[in-house]
Amino acid sequence: MQKLTTLDRMFSSLDSETTNGVLGGLVLYDPPQDGRRAADAGFMRERIAERIDYLPPLYREVKKAPLRMDHDWLGRAKRVDLTKHVRTLTLPAPGTHDQLAREVSRLMSTDLDMSGPPWDYIVIEGLEDGSVAHLLRVHHLVVDGGSMPRLWDALQDEPTMPLVKEDEPGFPEPRFGTPEMLVREAVGVAKRPVDWTLFSAKMAGWMVKAVKEQGVVGALLGPTRIMLPGKAAKPIQAAFNPMLRKRGTPEIVPYVPRLVAPKTPFNRRVTAQRTFVFADLPLADFKDSGKLIGASINDMVLGVCAGALRRYMTQRGISTDEPLIVCVPVSIRQPDEKIQWANFVHMIFAPFPVDIENPVERVRKSSEAVKLSKGSFDAMPTVHLREMFKFIPPPTFNLMVKAFVKLPGNWSRGTWNVVVSNVKGPSKPNHVDGLRVKGYWPASFLSIGGGINITLQSYTDRICFGIVGAPEQAGDLQPLVDALGEVLAETVAAVKASAPTPLVPRRETERTTPAPRARRPRATSQRARRTSS
Repeated sequence: MQKLTTLDRMFSSLDSETTNGVLGGLVLYDPPQDGRRAADAGFMRERIAERIDYLPPLYREVKKAPLRMDHDWLGRAKRVDLTKHVRTLTLPAPGTHDQLAREVSRLMSTDLDMSGPPWDYIVIEGLEDGSVAHLLRVHHLVVDGGSMPRLWDALQDEPTMPLVKEDEPGFPEPRFGTPEMLVREAVGVAKRPVDWTLFSAKMAGWMVKAVKEQGVVGALLGPTRIMLPGKAAKPIQAAFNPMLRKRGTPEIVPYVPRLVAPKTPFNRRVTAQRTFVFADLPLADFKDSGKLIGASINDMVLGVCAGALRRYMTQRGISTDEPLIVCVPVSIRQPDEKIQWANFVHMIFAPFPVDIENPVERVRKSSEAVKLSKGSFDAMPTVHLREMFKFIPPPTFNLMVKAFVKLPGNWSRGTWNVVVSNVKGPSKPNHVDGLRVKGYWPASFLSIGGGINITLQSYTDRICFGIVGAPEQAGDLQPLVDALGEVLAETVAAVKASAPTPLVPRRETERTTPAPRARRPRATSQRARRTSS
């Protein structure tokens, strides 16, 4: 059994009348050849059954602490009914990709059954081109977005990552039911002071290491950065940043740029309905253009998303006079982490330059803002963040969500406007039942005041964008998808125009063989023609 933390519970707290914490992923496969049925629900049940022991997110269910005084557990379900979890859905004719997107929208608007393992797998048939679509939905309580590619990989014909049974510290399944769980809960509550003492010792060790690396001032400022929202940080920034800059220590950047994000029509309290749209763009355009201006793929993605959102907002008559606030999920998983299937994700927040028209400047501003926020975030004890959440009372986020849901729509804004999440996917084609995967499109969740989520995953030579929105707040999201391609093309062109012309090396013969004298008059005449023109 694996004990949950409040970090895990933060995502389950989103299960309200207007939101849920469900992560989704859409996969399209090539059409089966020779009219055979392939990768259908029957095949996927067999595939999952033979590999489920290696995939804890698919067999675990919540085991509640009887008195609700301690954190709940994830334990093995007595039975996983694959006929219930894996099912088939057939699109009506003609079966267009727009119809597929609408069906995924409907499915992502519904909650998962939390009485058993919280996941389902829908095989979607009836596409007009003969393709097969699969939609996997898993609750964020048991897995984070960075682990979704690993789940998909484990279901391929030839997984690229080894299938190993989880071997982690924890408690065995209770043999005596509720009485044993009561004892475990009592012990957990009683030993909390001891756990806090051990955790404090770890924090002291982190502080000693931080002092050696950053100096006393830098180390002391690290844990306090999270308590410096927006303008409140300016006096401390002015006092300490010059010194930190000289030392090469991450500068003080407010963890939250603003207490309340800028007001937009898509940042009111969301409703329960979801809209999903998807597209894919060439990875090379992001990669090659980024190299020309010293930007990473993620920098390019953020710049293009900011430009697409700017265009979407302009079309809807929404002001782009100031930057928005973007939420960027980051992994806090450590290389030596023993627990493999859990939430190791946190968020950083940064200004999102929808106010900048120049495509290259947008990329640079996006890169600068996120790097500063990431540097400030890394200066905090991120290695202990998950463990830190064990000491936050379990009901904390549930109470916060319930309060936000009851507030008027305009009061339900959070500290960010839009989520942009980038997940690294497979670099080589995958196959299921002999069918080649054409692409992976994430479908993420929405928070209470966030009406748009842009999540993307790389796959071979493409980047697959999945955008989820609340239709009443965000409206039609197809223009936002269209804008991604248009802004990418503009950005590529602008990068090529602004980047310095690369030097073209002369051929080896030109470097070693002197030019014959007979060519001199010809060169002079060429020079004269250039001058006259």
